Amino acid sequence: MSKLKDRYRLNATQMEYLGASTSLGAIVGLLLLIGVANKLSRKAMLLTSSLIYATGSMLAGLSTSYAMCIIGRTVIGVALGVSSMIAPVYIGELSPKEFRGLFITFNMVAINLGMPVGYTLIMLLNFGENCSLWAFIINSLLCLCLAALLFMFVPNSPRDLIYRGKLKEATSVIRRLNHPKLLSEDDISNQVESLKKAIQSEKGQSPKFSHLFSVSNRRSLAISCMLQVAKQSSGFSALQYFSVYLFKILGLTKTHASQLPIILLGLVQFLAATASLGIIDRLGRKRLLLISTMSMAAGLVVLGGSFMAVTGFDQVNKSSCAGYTRCGSCLLDTACGWQAQTGLCLLRQPLLSNSTHLSDSCPMDTVRSKAGSWLAVTSIIFSLGAFSLGLGSIPWVIQSEMFNQALRSKAGAVAAISNWIFSYIWTVSFLHLAFAATLPVIFWIYALLVVTVIAFVYRAIPETTGVALEDIVRDNSYSLALVK
Repeated sequence: MSKLKDRYRLNATQMEYLGASTSLGAIVGLLLLIGVANKLSRKAMLLTSSLIYATGSMLAGLSTSYAMCIIGRTVIGVALGVSSMIAPVYIGELSPKEFRGLFITFNMVAINLGMPVGYTLIMLLNFGENCSLWAFIINSLLCLCLAALLFMFVPNSPRDLIYRGKLKEATSVIRRLNHPKLLSEDDISNQVESLKKAIQSEKGQSPKFSHLFSVSNRRSLAISCMLQVAKQSSGFSALQYFSVYLFKILGLTKTHASQLPIILLGLVQFLAATASLGIIDRLGRKRLLLISTMSMAAGLVVLGGSFMAVTGFDQVNKSSCAGYTRCGSCLLDTACGWQAQTGLCLLRQPLLSNSTHLSDSCPMDTVRSKAGSWLAVTSIIFSLGAFSLGLGSIPWVIQSEMFNQALRSKAGAVAAISNWIFSYIWTVSFLHLAFAATLPVIFWIYALLVVTVIAFVYRAIPETTGVALEDIVRDNSYSLALVK
């Protein structure tokens, strides 16, 4: 984001739309997916998303203008929307009930691993003129390799195969996924027959999209959508998309190793997501969500307080750059730059920027600013780590568990659309909200929203740990009752 801002001389609105373009693409991808959710197999949809990822990465890498960059990121977003919905559904259908949460969370662990790996790749390629192109080319090749591996080695979901009447293939997949000593041929036959009966009873109801809003499904749908809305209203998108921008204000990105703080951030998210693997099926979804949200709320409160020492309560609405007396407030305004030698905020002028020596990050030269800077960095890392521990993955787990085979992918798409709509809204408005309300206040607003999420989780979220998918759907208590 920071490099694109400098390359294309982006203002705040253009930066917001650049960040939100992937969310917009995800919404488009999910809307398209709803119409073909049960026409394509889970494997086919995963394969398709990999190919779209490769295409979008190549377009973004070859971009020579802001508009082309938006198009590339939007195509990537289409793939992101499809995969974000279908991957948890596929994994949930493939997993044993005792470890379903563990396996679905592996999806988020892989995503969180991809972030520090990607940031490291960008840092290593940061010394060449065409570093972005090579980074995207490598990413495209990885996507194509993944698509080839999916095609050759990954089986389809046995539940999806039974739904399509392919009993022999389903039996073969179950046999392949289980050790003969753990599951005999009779056990496999009984499992296939049990799944067949459950799925046939669901197919007999001729499920339509409107059935998502029936009495038996609408509370489950509301819970799934509200969890996704809660996830995005925690400030995650703002911290994730604009972290480099915020780190510059905090004085941490002064050299070509500017990706280091971001790599550390990605590593913490990966470690937090990995830690959740060992506890999600032992603590339960609900308890882990409460731990995650309470920790994130505390981190956001501290983050808002730490920005008081860096930017204060300065609103970014000055008619002249000279009106900013703090470096943090000055750099928030994308039209301005800080001249460290004189301590003045000046208008950025491309032809004169070298002669005036405008800094692209703030010098932390007082005890107060240094303390505020490091406390803010620690709070950002802690908050996103807390997010990755539970709130980042559990909404995907729960929404993949609460619907029958025929409605699962449609319900997942609707919930995922809620996620990406609010991701778009918060991303496209973050900078302007920060300009008007100031950074401390906007992070306190996020903290207040997370507190309401805590109340919602405690009051309304059912515990589905260790319960078979068919039993969750069959038991009306999961969809009709508020769990206390």
